[in-house]
Amino acid sequence: MKISNHILVGESGENIPFIKSPNHSSGISPVYLIMHYTAGTTLSGTVSWFQNSQAQASAHLVIDRDGSIVQMVAFNRRAWHAGKSKWGNLEGINNYSIGIELVNAGKLKKDASGRWVNWSGKTVPDTEVTIAKHKDEDLETGWQEYPEVQIEAAVAVGALLHEFYNFTDVLGHDDISPGRKVDPGPLFPLNSFRSIVLGRA
Repeated sequence: MKISNHILVGESGENIPFIKSPNHSSGISPVYLIMHYTAGTTLSGTVSWFQNSQAQASAHLVIDRDGSIVQMVAFNRRAWHAGKSKWGNLEGINNYSIGIELVNAGKLKKDASGRWVNWSGKTVPDTEVTIAKHKDEDLETGWQEYPEVQIEAAVAVGALLHEFYNFTDVLGHDDISPGRKVDPGPLFPLNSFRSIVLGRA
């Protein structure tokens, strides 16, 4: 992969799918990479939501569980992924960051029949669930696991983005919106991910 005019393209010039979201605004000079999970279970559902102007939400990239990537906002445009957010002395982190959404149901609960479900009631198989506690919470619950191929795709594109934009740091949505957001959650290997993407590993 490579970046051309703030758009992700294949190494030989082949297209990485770009499905434009209407939910973006004026240009940015990104200094952070922000990692999210979708809280949904499908790529198509996330892409459809980000295409909806009423959603008032978007991300630069969405990475499916099989590692496939869709770009929805150019990297020099302001995607609406972080909402109310702060890091250090900066507020409104959308102005300073590129956002990546990973297709993952995230935090789960048991329904009446004992199945693990996400916020919208979509079932997640037991084989994809690990019990864990979020750093900002007191109780353990189920979280959907991240497939290795998805993490590998995120590492590859994250490292490429860092090479191009020279990030200061890689953060989770829960870092910049603590108490309001819990993604990418305790199963995302943020520390090792950050080290590899920023070339510290």
